[in-house]
Amino acid sequence: MSALFTSVQFADRVSEQSLTELLSATIQTNPAALMLHCADDVSLDLALIEAFLQSQHIPIFGGIFPGLLFAGEVKNTGVLLAGVSQNVHIELLSNLSTLSSPKFTLTPQLLSCPSMMVLVDGLARNIDPCLQHLFNQVGHSIRVVGGGAGSLSFKQKPCLFTNQGLSQDAMLLVGMSNQLELAIAHGWQKLAGPYLANQVDGNVVEQLNFQPALEVYQQVIEHHSGLKFSEHEFFAIAKTYPFGIERLDDDVLVRDPITCEQNHMVCVGKIPDNTMLYILHGEADNLISASVNAVQEVLSEYSASHTFYDGFLFDCISRQLFLEDRFVEELQGISSTVNENQAIIGVLVLGEIASGAAGSINFHNKTAVTVLSCKQSKTTGTKAITGLQSN
Repeated sequence: MSALFTSVQFADRVSEQSLTELLSATIQTNPAALMLHCADDVSLDLALIEAFLQSQHIPIFGGIFPGLLFAGEVKNTGVLLAGVSQNVHIELLSNLSTLSSPKFTLTPQLLSCPSMMVLVDGLARNIDPCLQHLFNQVGHSIRVVGGGAGSLSFKQKPCLFTNQGLSQDAMLLVGMSNQLELAIAHGWQKLAGPYLANQVDGNVVEQLNFQPALEVYQQVIEHHSGLKFSEHEFFAIAKTYPFGIERLDDDVLVRDPITCEQNHMVCVGKIPDNTMLYILHGEADNLISASVNAVQEVLSEYSASHTFYDGFLFDCISRQLFLEDRFVEELQGISSTVNENQAIIGVLVLGEIASGAAGSINFHNKTAVTVLSCKQSKTTGTKAITGLQSN
């Protein structure tokens, strides 16, 4: 068997009793490691969680996320504990935001793993340079997948778990012995552009086509939507109109504008200097069908050489906020495609991480990344499906 998990347990409250009960049930399945995820909640007792982490005698990893995915539902409170079936190797990179340039070197143990789960403080700076440095070392030899932990309040705080306790402003590298395939999809469509992002500062877009970025963006969105930014919260409108970075493979990498400062726009994830940006637009039907079809295509294309078992979903929190009540359709569609008898588990994240078909390890926004555990007879490439259309 090459199932990713030996068992999956959930409790709607994080308490000493619930953690003890979940651990007891999980240990009975003889896991090689533990994966622990908590939903971000004002009542979360970080001292309790840290004590629990430090008391474990087998490897444990995980984080705090805006939401958990369990039993076909979004869980805004609670804890998810899964037993990992095969050995893992865990390393923590600290102080991401203060790095002038990434210089970490992966250990031989990590480099020998076929797959890697990367969990990162989603509010840290330098995520993209760290992922590029990671790719420079692993290339196409290791399948990389993960997401950004943290709070929808966008206030940075401890959000990553290891046996040593809680960490913030860090990146967690979990080398895994399981074979994984990835289905990557977003379904957003081009609405306007491209525009030259001639002035940017990391994740802040300051100018488009040599004009204040917010003014250009507002003009397009207000004309298309009929809504006025002066009458609504910025993100209430912007969640429907992300940016898309044009790439050489004719795909776009989605960037989520989450707030504005003066005439500048703050995004989740870096915007390269002098890149070409599209303004995108989404319809719920397109987003849902893209994510489900991506999984179907991976299963169909690799069915002759793979036996698929279970899965895990990294889905963007702002994607869930956009789909609202229809997000459950995406969960149900992906779950029934992966395993009609068992709902897929996962987390809502602040940015999604995945090896791309065209090369590097990408930091996505507003994207669904489905992880498929499998046993394969030969090496195959990542199937990256975006469902992108042009108006």
